[in-house]
Formats: sequence, C-alpha cells, structure tokens
Amino acid sequence: MEKSVSKKIINGIGILLSGIFSLIGLIEFYKVGIKNQTESYPFGGEGPVPYYYKTAELYSNVNLTYGILFGILLGIGIWNWRKNKINGIIILGLTCILILIQILQGWAELKTFYNKVLW
Repeated sequence: MEKSVSKKIINGIGILLSGIFSLIGLIEFYKVGIKNQTESYPFGGEGPVPYYYKTAELYSNVNLTYGILFGILLGIGIWNWRKNKINGIIILGLTCILILIQILQGWAELKTFYNKVLW
C-alpha cells in the first residue's frame, strides 16, 4: 500500500524533529559528560537555570536520556517509513509530546525560581 504525499511529509517531519533533538541531546552529553567541556555552562544551580544545571554530571545524564528517547522515536519513524505500520501522525505526536515534556521540565524549575524572586 503506497503512502500519500501528506503522510510521507508528516512522517518525515517526525523523523526530522526526533533526529535533530536526538543529535542535540547526544552532542551535549558528549561535550559535557565525556569531553568535560564545561567552561561555558552555568553549573551550580545559581540564577534562572533548570534544576539539571546543578552539576555537569546531572546535565549530561539528562541530555543522554533525552538523546536516547528521541533516538528511539527516530528509529521507530525510520522503521515506519519503510514498513508503513503506524500512522505517521502518531510518531509526530509522540515527538511533539516529548519536546513539550523537555521544555516543561526546564520551565517548571524556572517558574519556581521567578516566583521566589518576585514574591
């Protein structure tokens, strides 16, 4: 069964987004966790930064986790591109949900910081 152009585009967007976010997470893990290039990062939890900036190890572990999760979605998206077993909207939706979770994880801590500062 041949996929329509719109289904190919939707699946392609899911693959592209999950690939980009996986690459970002894994590169950050490599830079901070393996190469120990931490001079340009505000570690220590001071100021308006997410909780995972408390230590370089925590930061690299969080990025590794997201890199792996997005990598899994990338693998599923590529598999689906070939086999056409899952609706591409589901893969794109899961990718968007994971992006939202990643954003909210950092934002919740920042909101707490600003509430303490402002009130």
